[in-house]
Amino acid sequence: MNAKFILILIALSCFSTLSAQHSESEKAIMKAVDDTNRKIDHAVVRKDIATLRQSYGDDFVFTHGSGHVDSKESWIKTIQNPDMRYVSREHDSTQVELHKDIAIIRGRLSIAREDKNGLSKYGVWYVRVYALRKKNWQLISHRSTSEWHE
Repeated sequence: MNAKFILILIALSCFSTLSAQHSESEKAIMKAVDDTNRKIDHAVVRKDIATLRQSYGDDFVFTHGSGHVDSKESWIKTIQNPDMRYVSREHDSTQVELHKDIAIIRGRLSIAREDKNGLSKYGVWYVRVYALRKKNWQLISHRSTSEWHE
């Protein structure tokens, strides 16, 4: 057999074993967290500040790929900037890890942004941390771990 084929079979076997270890309620929670994660970035595109204020914890910390750090308020101020708009923010390759009232998501975010310099497209690999607060999942930390530009 081809070595690549064997590796793929092993990876699929490990994935199915891992996913089988989660109960149906855990899978539902993981999906809800992933859905919230996507909803937040769609709210950024729409400049839906009410949704963002509810979705980010008051202690939210956003560490950009550049090393710049935003708080909840400074990040929302950036989103509100009339001279800049996010055209799209789309997730893929997300993985949710549950720890009682904490969820960690690793994933990739592809971004298109327009400003006075035109359209820029880039992406980040990230780690995000959510906390369950008053029956709602709130984003409390985003850390970009790597970045690429198109």
